[in-house]
Amino acid sequence: MLKTSKLLFVGDVVLNSKPVFTPKLKDLFQSADLRVCNFEAPLKGAGKPILKTGPHVAQDPEAVAWLKQEGFNFFSLANNHILDYGDVALQKTIAAIGADNCLGAGDAKQAYACHTLTINDTLYGFMAFGENGFGALNGDRDYGHAWVNDPQVETQIKEAAEKVDVLILQVHAGVELLDVPIPEWRTRYKQLLDAGADAVVAHHPHVLQGMEYHENKPIFYSLGNFYFDYPSNHPQWNTGGLLELRYEGKKLLGFTMHVVKKTNNKLDLGNENEAEKMMADLNVKLNIHSYEDYVTAFAVQDWDKHHIQYYAKPFNGLGKYNIKALLKHVKRSVFNREVDYHMLWHNLFIESNKWLVERAIRYKLKAK
Repeated sequence: MLKTSKLLFVGDVVLNSKPVFTPKLKDLFQSADLRVCNFEAPLKGAGKPILKTGPHVAQDPEAVAWLKQEGFNFFSLANNHILDYGDVALQKTIAAIGADNCLGAGDAKQAYACHTLTINDTLYGFMAFGENGFGALNGDRDYGHAWVNDPQVETQIKEAAEKVDVLILQVHAGVELLDVPIPEWRTRYKQLLDAGADAVVAHHPHVLQGMEYHENKPIFYSLGNFYFDYPSNHPQWNTGGLLELRYEGKKLLGFTMHVVKKTNNKLDLGNENEAEKMMADLNVKLNIHSYEDYVTAFAVQDWDKHHIQYYAKPFNGLGKYNIKALLKHVKRSVFNREVDYHMLWHNLFIESNKWLVERAIRYKLKAK
């Protein structure tokens, strides 16, 4: 008789302090056969900041050791910050973790590889991908993270699926701080399942999102943050999902989405009823008729708040007329008259940014 296997997945991790797990959380971790996290940034102490738009993020040199003490087996590195300090820092991070325990980063062979692990006589395969970005293996570089929209991804998934009993993908993509996936990512994740994967577990938005089934296979759209030492005033920044998948052989018996709350450096499991209600509310948003309107409203808000400036700034333009913006514009006009091609790249080629802006512009045009 096959034994039940318990696999745990958590979302985004950036450690610049040592996490303290409560006994309840420790017990859950110790009861699992596998524990996987999205390791969001390289270790400090090597490399130098690459040229990019957005913050450069790095983790305490002891971050890997701290996580291994809690039993983490696999570290997904396919994310938008893993190459923030260049090849050298990524190589050091992979060495600290161990190449066999790293998913989705390195050279092309390493990044797109399927890592396998036998648990209770079932062969599991794990792959990790991220959306386009300054570290993606998109033709701009030879070392970085696996790109989810690489033309060969479906073929690679199909080949991996033929060699394992269960294939689980992690994908780092989506719009930050939006509690539903945008339609384009919903479509893309379903394509990945159609290619042969058995489940998609995603992260990047920094907040928890809902889940749905496609052809009886689950998609978990965002686990949010697990332990993210980076300042934010968002109310859900320190509340994330801990996904428990239970398999018997090839069969998914079920899942539980636990909620984990971070207070300073302490991590604790949230109330089970609260977690169930949170997921139920998020799932409702995926299936109501106003779902598209909800995404569009966020896109327009994000355009007005951020992206209008992002498109004006590369050309030393001015998106909004207020005293602060005018003073910044004068400063740029005097001291920096070069085109910011990195900002343009950020706007045009990172899928979530591009798709969100397209949605906002279409709405603006219809409203005229």
